[in-house]
Amino acid sequence: MKHSFRLTKTEDISRVRHEGVSCVHATVILGVLPNQMDINRIAVIAGRSVGKAVQRNFAKRRLRSAYLHFQENLHQGYDLVFVARKPLIAIDYAKFIKALGTILDQAGLMKENVS
Repeated sequence: MKHSFRLTKTEDISRVRHEGVSCVHATVILGVLPNQMDINRIAVIAGRSVGKAVQRNFAKRRLRSAYLHFQENLHQGYDLVFVARKPLIAIDYAKFIKALGTILDQAGLMKENVS
């Protein structure tokens, strides 16, 4: 994932978390806010409640990897903030992919599937 697609400034992340729409799952919280750009920017957060540094880094890597599965099928022009929760470490990866797809769909970010 290119660095230009990352949301890095604290004030931008705070703005998404306070002004944006949130969708909650047992494994992740997603905050969404339009950004008036042609790209989606993301931030991935894992607090100390997730575990020690190794577990937090694992959770963030897993979230970024799962996001890449959906990147091409998302509407563009949003800032996304993913907040990892403790169950993310233990859940099966395939189940997490499905859960993330559900959350992205709830947020209205998924493009319509053309079959």
